[in-house]
Amino acid sequence: MEELLSINIRIAGRNYPLSVLPEDEENAREAGRLVNERFLEEKNKKKKRDDVDILAVIAVMNTVRWLNASNEKLALQATITERINRLDELIDSTLTT
Repeated sequence: MEELLSINIRIAGRNYPLSVLPEDEENAREAGRLVNERFLEEKNKKKKRDDVDILAVIAVMNTVRWLNASNEKLALQATITERINRLDELIDSTLTT
């Protein structure tokens, strides 16, 4: 079992301890940086909003992006599988004639 690293991510002025795999450390730190950057952008736009509300909106929007990317990936995988099957059929028909 791989050892986890303990890191701290600072978002909205607060530290959040995380345990991550060594290979995920860079992405975890980058994710924290991006969330904090987005938080500051939203905070400047809507100065009267509570920090928790801003973070909730960021979480929802990031999840929407993730779902969209996941759906695009599935559609691309289906397209690739379909094209490979067509190529396989063409090769088989060429070899059997």
